[in-house]
Amino acid sequence: MTAKKGPGRPRASSAATIHEAALELFLEHGYDAVSVDDIARRAGVSRGTVFTYCDSKADALWVELDAAIARAGAALDAGGSDAVGRLVAAIARAVEPWNATPPTALRDARAMRAEEALRDGAPARLQPLVERAALALALERDALPESVDAAVAPVAIVAAACAALVAWAGTPGRPRAADAMRAALEPIAAASRLGNDPRG
Repeated sequence: MTAKKGPGRPRASSAATIHEAALELFLEHGYDAVSVDDIARRAGVSRGTVFTYCDSKADALWVELDAAIARAGAALDAGGSDAVGRLVAAIARAVEPWNATPPTALRDARAMRAEEALRDGAPARLQPLVERAALALALERDALPESVDAAVAPVAIVAAACAALVAWAGTPGRPRAADAMRAALEPIAAASRLGNDPRG
């Protein structure tokens, strides 16, 4: 039997254990007050092990959201026509696993005093999804990805999705996340299609 080396959980090296430990600490002390060393102690792992799974403590905050962004990208890349509709569908599919239960980072952002960290981290984490959608739209509309025809709608839809998710997470008796996303984003998608209808 191995003696326990310090406070915290038994030694483990799973990303889930580190993520859970980080969120517990963010809730207890606030995001800014928690260090990577604190997370390592709570998880019962070394500092190096934390860095095996996270480049920074922000990664622990974002892990469930990053997974949803990755799911959206994979769904968008599945192909098909109507790039704007595919982006809306991809975002809805990405949050489907949450059902009506927000991930902790969204639900408890205020309690963790992590709202600024989430807001500041969002552009870089969402940019690859926006760029993929702009490329798909550019191919569909025979335009450059950076042109107004291709670049504006993905930014508008992804930004609206962020705002809608924050509102959804704070709503008592909330609907399923996928339903909330479709309701919020489909009008924007429809407006984008109208604005690019060659019939005027």
